[in-house]
Amino acid sequence: MSARTQVAHPVRRLLTRTVLTVVGIVVAWLLYCVCQGMFSGYPKHHGQLLSTLGMLLIALTGGIAWIVDEHRIHDDD
Repeated sequence: MSARTQVAHPVRRLLTRTVLTVVGIVVAWLLYCVCQGMFSGYPKHHGQLLSTLGMLLIALTGGIAWIVDEHRIHDDD
């Protein structure tokens, strides 16, 4: 294994974690705005649709977390 590969792997992992953290913060902020009803008062800009899509995204996130947790519990068997 070359020195370049040894250095590139931790850098790539750090970059991936940083990008995922930033994306997670942005998505969390948007979901917070949906929960507060910030988008629902603008019918001209399809605010109700944005609120509905945001709530679906929240539900999907919870469903994915539940599925991952279920798989983790069954991996112990």
